[in-house]
Amino acid sequence: MSTVVLSKQDQPTADPQTAPAAAGSRGVYVARAELVLARADHWPLGKPVLDPDPLEQVAAAFAEVRTEDGEEAELVVDLLPVPGPAVARRRRRLLVRASRRGPTAFGEQLASGGRGGGPLSQVWDVLSGPGGKRTGGAGGSRLPRQSDLTDGVGKFAPGAQVFALQVLVRCTARHPARARARLHQVMAALQALRGQNALVPVGPRVGGWRPYSDVWWRRRSFDRRFARGDFAPARRRQWVTWQEVAVLLKPPTVHCTAQNIQRTGGVVPPAPAGLPTWTGQKEVLPLGYVTGADGRRRLAGAYAQDLLFGSSLGKSGFGKTELALVQFAARAYAGDGGLLFDPHRTAWLRIKPYLAHPALADRIWEVDLSRMRDGDLMACWNPLSMEGRRLDEVQEIVGAVVGAISSAHSWGERATRARTILSNAVRTLAELSHLLIQDGHPELQPTVFQIGTLLEDEDWRKAVLAHLPQSTSRYWTRSFANVEPAAMNTVTNVLYRFSSSRSLRAFLGSPRSGYDLRRALAISAVVGLCPSGTGESDELICALLLFDLFREGMARASLPADQMLPTMWSWVDELTSVDGASHGYVAKILEQLRKYELRFVGMTQMVMRLSDSTRQALMQNQSWLSATGADADEASFVAKRMPGIDPATIQQIDRYCYIQSVQLHGKRTAPFRVEGVAVSDVFADYHNPEGLKALDQAIDANVQRRPVTDILDGLDRLDDAILAHLTRRASDGAHRPAGSGDVVHRLPRPTHPTQKG
Repeated sequence: MSTVVLSKQDQPTADPQTAPAAAGSRGVYVARAELVLARADHWPLGKPVLDPDPLEQVAAAFAEVRTEDGEEAELVVDLLPVPGPAVARRRRRLLVRASRRGPTAFGEQLASGGRGGGPLSQVWDVLSGPGGKRTGGAGGSRLPRQSDLTDGVGKFAPGAQVFALQVLVRCTARHPARARARLHQVMAALQALRGQNALVPVGPRVGGWRPYSDVWWRRRSFDRRFARGDFAPARRRQWVTWQEVAVLLKPPTVHCTAQNIQRTGGVVPPAPAGLPTWTGQKEVLPLGYVTGADGRRRLAGAYAQDLLFGSSLGKSGFGKTELALVQFAARAYAGDGGLLFDPHRTAWLRIKPYLAHPALADRIWEVDLSRMRDGDLMACWNPLSMEGRRLDEVQEIVGAVVGAISSAHSWGERATRARTILSNAVRTLAELSHLLIQDGHPELQPTVFQIGTLLEDEDWRKAVLAHLPQSTSRYWTRSFANVEPAAMNTVTNVLYRFSSSRSLRAFLGSPRSGYDLRRALAISAVVGLCPSGTGESDELICALLLFDLFREGMARASLPADQMLPTMWSWVDELTSVDGASHGYVAKILEQLRKYELRFVGMTQMVMRLSDSTRQALMQNQSWLSATGADADEASFVAKRMPGIDPATIQQIDRYCYIQSVQLHGKRTAPFRVEGVAVSDVFADYHNPEGLKALDQAIDANVQRRPVTDILDGLDRLDDAILAHLTRRASDGAHRPAGSGDVVHRLPRPTHPTQKG
């Protein structure tokens, strides 16, 4: 038996066995009605229509129910399939009755020649024509026409799918008049089904008294069927075809504009059967809960080898970040490296207690730029550091630093002189870092803050150039003196704004790097990057970090082809804000790093705000596309990448629900619906807030975090320390430039996180 229940209720009502009058003791009155076919069952109800949608009248009736006042309204439609032989017997009886009745016209029986005449007989003669003859048996009776037999059978034609029908309406309110008013509104809405037949209430009728099913001899049966789901219509043979009641079985269409309805969200295919179920296995990435064609709900996943790049699109607060955290933790426990780029820091704070596990302690890294108080411990990164690098890698450092600064401040092609000044400054300081490491003093490597010193302190610059090759010093001795002040100010103004951020000075102000992405890739580190709290320089640090990701990914190209590379997954939240400063490097990551085992997943609210190059690369190369609620323009863009999905479906997705499409065994799946999964559900056994203190101590050792005040004090003394070393070096007669092919190896790191290099 199939049951359709339409209801609007807020709280439990009085005992259904209680009569309206007696229910007043509890303050709730009940009105009941059972609807049956008004005419013989072979007469059909109205033909189904979609415009206007009959459900709109039903929804309007339920909209009048005041749940805040304790009112409820319920409409129950029960359908029970009628066996084919029973329908055939009914059809034969109707045929016999139609043949006995003889010919009819306009619903009236035509009189035969042997049984009288009159106006109807004359009509029959006219319709039969001048050559018409009365045929038949005794008395000259006429044979029924084929149309008469068809009308006699009605809706029970051969092949019809027939169901027995039971319709119950039950309304409650705190006043009997309101309960009956709600009942009448629901019954009136069902008149939209009226055709040759209609649904009418059963029960006695004496004048204006219509108690329907509230009379004592019907109430008990009604309440039993309503509560238990028994099927026992008040009248025999309440048969309908599915077309007659389809309007109550279908979801609301676009022509139903009522707001008090639950929409299905459009038609989305079920998840493919070949999609694996994620139970923690290393080779699978969790996607969320899916319901298959068999109705079973499971936590589905996708094979990690099939996923290279992904995009997660949709409104803020619809669960994109939560799903990313589940995937981030899953890959961390699977042994892969992971990088969570979280500009707002909230996602990292949420996932951190689930990473406080001994199995991950030596792999967890954290860069939190919201730490700016003196006693806070900060991980440091020197983009100009040459530890572990060859001299010919200076070109990569110049490209990364100059590209980040110029794109973050929108220099474009008009600031060519500023770009030239900055390029030569970065090259000079990077070569100086290489020289100082060769001298055994990596703790003296210049940082980005020494760029200003190089440009503005002529004595300091001369001391540096005295130890570098002539090819490097040629620009400073021949061209720099002719630089216009405006071009110089463009560079120095950026550096001054850069220095105004206390957290950035601490993060970039140490000569030696605790945060080294190359080392993170090698050991499969689990990294949380939180570039928050940096004010107007936020775009600059985001650009530097993304450039570093691309540079280190491309550095894997020099590794032997047969050497296994550890996989690194990167999740970038708020990709729109990051992309504006990336100067196209996000697109380069998506285009070039596939073969080097670097996976990238971008999350954004508005894909149309991404730069053209990033958006095109993301859509072209993504092997996992996830979409949740979006605006009309965004939904139209995404729907074009999801065959068979209507943009309105994407617009109406509920929170924490998605439509996804993935690669499965090298082939693209059809889009399917996914329900979100929370980190607290999947990794509940790993939640360890008590272990955060131990985790922070492990992070201090992993990335050599130092107090902010120590880093800044060392930065203030760094110019003089470099100059003093170069002066001693000159007095010793050491002027050998660094060899172009020398590899500088790392020196032993300090054993204590607060110890200075």
